[in-house]
Amino acid sequence: MINNFMYKLGEWNPQLLREIKGRGKVRDILLAVAVSLLGQIVLFMYFQAQLPYHADSSFAYNHKYCKSDTLSEPLQCIFDSYDNVIINWQLWCQDVFSMLSLIGVFILLVGGTFLLINDLATEERRDTLNFVRLSPQPPQSILIGKMLGVPIILYLVLLLAIPFHLWLGLKAQIPLSQIFSFYGILIIAGFFYYSGALLFSLVGTWLGGFQAWLGSGLVLGFLLFTKEALRDSSIVNYPIIIIRLFNPYYFIPHYSKVSQLSRFHWFALPIGASFAITVCFSVLLYLLGTYFIWESLQRCYRDPNSTMLSKKQSYLLTSSFTLITLGCTNWGAAFTEGYYQSSLMKENIAFLMFLDFGLFLYLIAALTPNRQTLQDWSRYRHIYSSQKLDNSKLIKDLIWGEKSPAILAIAINALIAITCLVFFILIVSSPVNDKYKALLALVFAGSLAIIYAALAQLVLLMKNEQRILWANGMLGAVIILPPIVLGLLLSNPSNQSVLWLLSVASPLVILYPGGAYIVTTTMFLALLGHGGILGLILFQITSQLKKFGESATKAILVGN
Repeated sequence: MINNFMYKLGEWNPQLLREIKGRGKVRDILLAVAVSLLGQIVLFMYFQAQLPYHADSSFAYNHKYCKSDTLSEPLQCIFDSYDNVIINWQLWCQDVFSMLSLIGVFILLVGGTFLLINDLATEERRDTLNFVRLSPQPPQSILIGKMLGVPIILYLVLLLAIPFHLWLGLKAQIPLSQIFSFYGILIIAGFFYYSGALLFSLVGTWLGGFQAWLGSGLVLGFLLFTKEALRDSSIVNYPIIIIRLFNPYYFIPHYSKVSQLSRFHWFALPIGASFAITVCFSVLLYLLGTYFIWESLQRCYRDPNSTMLSKKQSYLLTSSFTLITLGCTNWGAAFTEGYYQSSLMKENIAFLMFLDFGLFLYLIAALTPNRQTLQDWSRYRHIYSSQKLDNSKLIKDLIWGEKSPAILAIAINALIAITCLVFFILIVSSPVNDKYKALLALVFAGSLAIIYAALAQLVLLMKNEQRILWANGMLGAVIILPPIVLGLLLSNPSNQSVLWLLSVASPLVILYPGGAYIVTTTMFLALLGHGGILGLILFQITSQLKKFGESATKAILVGN
């Protein structure tokens, strides 16, 4: 029977069968069973030790897990006829349930991410991945086989904890629908994070052995940051709340407390009022993000030299991302209140620009072609431009072509994002001066995105074999160092405003000028500085591409 099952599994997904045979050793299975059961016992004993003692101890008269006949703090414990403290088992089971849920989230997402990145990166370094690429299996089958097979020991550890987890949830009087909704969110989140891990392992080979640690560390940092930094209830007024939906922690059900997403609104629709609707909305976001990741995965798997996204896909991604994040702004205050608060409008714009900044860093990485691709494109351009056959197609190629420089495409994406944000600024009721500053902040933000894209493209044209590392380092230095240096030397942005307006902090400096208005002349000079920097970088890129085209064409003519 087992052989028949394995045969059918091999027919459905040979890669999954290969992973199971490689990792399903008896020793590993026994170790997983031991770790899972021992971990559950330790967790149970830890929380058992937190229970209040006998009435003879004063500690028992003021304890979280006491049942009390008063709602005041501290709780006054009540006792039975034998002077034993009456325990609030419902609260105790809820706390154990929540802790076990949180541990499961970290094990599945962080541990699974590490295993997937490490496995695929190891195969890439050993050149065995190229043999897998040559197999007749479609990329989807191979990658799904990796996702299901590589972390199979982790799956076993978590499956063995489900009975205890379900028992705790039922004892805490949590509805089964909420428990299984949490399981569903965790599965969808795992698929999303694992897809991102596979993509990172394909495009981040230049990181070497550090790749798996960095990828899992980023996931761990994201989960911890969103768990701790976004717990403030006031965060529901800002679009940054969208990040909560990508952390399963916020979907851990609770028997008494109101959900931390209960006040979530999207375009003033009370999505968070219903747990089921919130789950469906989160699943939709996960699936949308997974779709774009898989588009990139298939492109990079087939051709390691291709860009992660086509330019057409990038326009769709930017439109979807901007629409979703724009819906998370405080539209309720914009329409229910007589006058939109000035600070609330600026803070919403600041958070939207922060989210878009992260998107554009990804777009720069996803759209910028490498040196060899641009050499081939420049040779093509040089041959046909000498024959005067493609002059009218250059703009079209820069907008839609997959091998052309990505600077114009980044500019179009910036225009899409800015247009949506301008709509928000114009529609809300806010002082004209604040709207003016917000519009100027968007102009500077768009200009910076184009400059960073051009800088990354210029560095990637280097002959250095570590040009990807150089591009990341250069971009990181240009983004991070100027605000730090200016903050140390000129703590007030009103001093030497032009220098501040040339840094990544320029949109925030315009929104929050620090007690002194920035004069229009200063902003105009700063924009001229942006234009000069961009023009210089574009000139260098154009010259380099022209040399590529001429030298490649000469090489072809000499060879013939």
